[in-house]
Amino acid sequence: MKRLVAFLKEFRSGTGGTVAIESMLLLPILLWAYLAMFSFFDMMRQQSLNQKAAYTITDMLSRETQFINDTYITNAYQLFQTMVRANDNIALRISVLKWDEGDDRFRVDWSKSRGGKSVLTDGGVANWKDRLPVMLSDERIILVETWNRYDIPFKIGMEDFDMTTYVFTSPRFAPQLRFSNDG
Repeated sequence: MKRLVAFLKEFRSGTGGTVAIESMLLLPILLWAYLAMFSFFDMMRQQSLNQKAAYTITDMLSRETQFINDTYITNAYQLFQTMVRANDNIALRISVLKWDEGDDRFRVDWSKSRGGKSVLTDGGVANWKDRLPVMLSDERIILVETWNRYDIPFKIGMEDFDMTTYVFTSPRFAPQLRFSNDG
């Protein structure tokens, strides 16, 4: 019994192997933190690409003085695909909205979508007064919305999710951006 007590006292006061044990305890935490930092950085990088692409498309549309058509919308979608470096699970919706002061609500002049999202309707924007700027009656804005499915590179406790962007601007060189497939 004395030998056992002496052995336990010596074991308790011994310091051999503590670095190895501490390393085994801390290594998984450090590895998880490194992977989490990488995942968060990549997520913010992708969100930045989405924002830049949406602003580019909105700026491009705001400078148009001629009618745009379905080909223009499809090419804008392909530009978005290229800029965010994605091949699937992305969507783009371009809409022109008008403020109707008499009805105190926004109305949709036209809306086009690519990538599986539905077009915007008058009912869809009826309660968007808090999402859009204060405007004069019959003033128009161009609204570009994007969706991009983000797949987290390392599963660190977060699930994959949809990144969305929402950008609006006024037409620059014409009173409105018009859509037509006629000529």
